[in-house]
Order: sequence, then structure tokens, then C-alpha cells
Amino acid sequence: MEIVVVGAAGRTGRLLVEKALENKHSVTALLRDPAKLPVEHERLTKVRADVFDVDSLTGPLTGKEAVVVALGVTTRTTTTVFSEGVRNVIAAARTGGVRRLVTMSSAGLETKHLPAMQRFVAEFVVDRVYRNIHLDLGRMEDEVEASPLDWTIVRVPMLTDGPATPNYQAVVGGHIPKASRIARANVADYIVTHLDDAATYGRRVEVAN
Repeated sequence: MEIVVVGAAGRTGRLLVEKALENKHSVTALLRDPAKLPVEHERLTKVRADVFDVDSLTGPLTGKEAVVVALGVTTRTTTTVFSEGVRNVIAAARTGGVRRLVTMSSAGLETKHLPAMQRFVAEFVVDRVYRNIHLDLGRMEDEVEASPLDWTIVRVPMLTDGPATPNYQAVVGGHIPKASRIARANVADYIVTHLDDAATYGRRVEVAN
């Protein structure tokens, strides 16, 4: 499969690129600075692009089979990088004929299913700290859901940099009780191995260790 990874220089984005190459896919990595992705491979193409510039996305997406969005921010201030970035990715995908879209989001957007103590921490500590990010992730999910693409939103709890584990959990259209963290490597594994899983099209998926 020919895949585009948006946000390929991030800690999860790089793992997505490596996992996709490991699984024999061809990868186009979109980055503001291609030098920030220290991965070289005959099936990897690095392209300078900006998610705020839809024209820079359209060419690299044209003719590809899937696009995976792993955007991130380095501050907790008000942001539109997720919602505006994904809106532009969707526009470029539609112009370029891409049907499959996978985006990462936060499991913290829904907390009512959590046990009481975990829900308290999520709502009154975590959400307050990451409120601006969560607000824009919510707007991003609305953009994705309204699109005509074969989309999947992968919601993750706290991300860790540990090695991949064989026993992580994934629930399509539901929640994982007491989910608190997941290794980035497991997120990359789930996304890459479910790119063509029609059961996840038009669904939100929660993953956790």
C-alpha cells in the first residue's frame, strides 16, 4: 500500500513510518523539515509540507491509498493545528483521490465511563492541563466525522516511549475500562496493521496497554 504519514517527524510519526516500511508499504513522509526524520529507505520519500498550506499537501497525496495523521504540539496554548491541519488533509485527500484516513486523537475526550477516581483525575486535572489541546482535538474529530472518507479515529491515553508489547487492547466503537497509557510503538502497530480493516471505517477506536 502507498501511505502518506503527516507529522512523520514526531515521536509517534517516526514509529509509524518505520512500522509501515517494516510491513512492506511505500511511505511518503510529510514534514516541515525533512532533515528531522533520520530514516532512510528505498521505499521512503520525504516531502516538505505544511498542514496549514493545503496546496503543499495535494501533490504528495495524489494517487496514494491512505493517509495517516499523527500531528502534535509542543505547547498547551490555544491551537488549531489539529482541526485546521486535518481539514486541509481531508481537502487534499479528496482532490488527490485518497479514500482512507486515520487520525490520532485523545481518549481523554470522553471520561464518563471511567471509574470514579480515574474520572476525577481525568476531568479535573488532566483536562484542565490539556484543555486547549482537547478542544481542538474535538473540533478535529468533527471535521473527520463529517468527511466522506473511509476514516478511523484512534483515541489514545497517555503515550509512553517504551517498547512494543504483544498484549495491548483495542476496542472499536467503545471504551477500555481503566485505560491509562499505551506505548507509541503499539499505537503505530495498531494503525499500520489495520489500514485496510473495513470494520474500523467510520468508527472511533480506543487502544491501551
